[in-house]
Amino acid sequence: MGSMLGAYLQAGGADVTLIVRRKELAEAYSSPGIQIKSYAEDGQAAMELGPISMRAATDVSGLDTQDAVLFMVKGPDTKDALQGAMPVIGEQTKIITLQNGIGNTDILAETIPEGNIYYGCLNMSSIMEKPGVLSGALFGDVNVCLGSLVKGEEQKQFGEAFCELLKSGGIGAEYMENVDSEVWYKMLVNLTVNAPCGIVRLRGGEAGENKEFFNMGVDIIQEAMAVAAKLGVPIDMNHLMGHVIPSAKKNSGLHYPSMAQDMMMKKARTEIDFLNGAIERLGKKTGVPTPVNTTIARLVRTIESNYDRQFFPKGTGAKSGPAFRLKINDKFCKGCGYCVKYCAKNVIRLDENINVKGYHVALVADESKCVGCLNCAHICPEAAITISKED
Repeated sequence: MGSMLGAYLQAGGADVTLIVRRKELAEAYSSPGIQIKSYAEDGQAAMELGPISMRAATDVSGLDTQDAVLFMVKGPDTKDALQGAMPVIGEQTKIITLQNGIGNTDILAETIPEGNIYYGCLNMSSIMEKPGVLSGALFGDVNVCLGSLVKGEEQKQFGEAFCELLKSGGIGAEYMENVDSEVWYKMLVNLTVNAPCGIVRLRGGEAGENKEFFNMGVDIIQEAMAVAAKLGVPIDMNHLMGHVIPSAKKNSGLHYPSMAQDMMMKKARTEIDFLNGAIERLGKKTGVPTPVNTTIARLVRTIESNYDRQFFPKGTGAKSGPAFRLKINDKFCKGCGYCVKYCAKNVIRLDENINVKGYHVALVADESKCVGCLNCAHICPEAAITISKED
């Protein structure tokens, strides 16, 4: 999503630098550039854009202070991303988050003045077919809904100017004083499909056909709406049931939501504390009971903390030893330490000794703990790490 938004902003006349985790992405974005095929909500009339060439790098080294910084990482990575971006954030730099769920603005506001923070939601989807090639769908007339923590004339002027860049690039965007409602509409959909699909291991369309799953979704939404009412966020039931939910059903299709992919395939940290976990947290704050959302959040946290033990219970005769093989090419490794930092299972460590090139290269510390999340391989700027699954 960050790559797609960056391309639309560049096409609209902005001077964009994309900060990505993988070196091959940075190279592809610079030349030949990003190519996008966006489909309308009905799946017809594909709009092709690009290739759009822009600056891309794996960190902010050498960049000047920016007019605006847009965060599109997953919630658990927001704090680290902000720390990494601080060298290019000045007193007047606008900070924008269009991330899923609720809670990212709280993290940003710990460091950034509230008057500089903008937030909202997206009515669009994107997948990366290969480095530099994106495809996705645009839902409705407004694909980017943007608001600000402080509702002032200065914020309105910047918000409208930012949306004009996106519109010039080819998508619908609108600055809204009441963006909270749009954020909650989007979150209500995510609450019912993201984590629940990961738990039941079903695609969105498959889960939606099940009566019990549907009933659970109703309970999730009722709890969330009760919390929203306590917080003073207006939710229009006619709009929710007549437009938002039908649109979500139409576009859920036979694919796994992003959190389900994190839980089932990537074995990665999820955004649960920014979705169902956020309803749990806000329910406690407002005195609203949220037993279903709390249970969903607890189940996901349990799954996250046991990735390395799932599907291979003791005594079942399952194959022992590592399920994944991890190789680090010490000829390419420069000892940056990103793989160590982003490995949730302490599979990798840095060598205490310095090699002939002067680096503390990465070493495999305990391959048996590897859950195949691919975080290390994705974040390695030198593409020095490969992971394969054992048969």
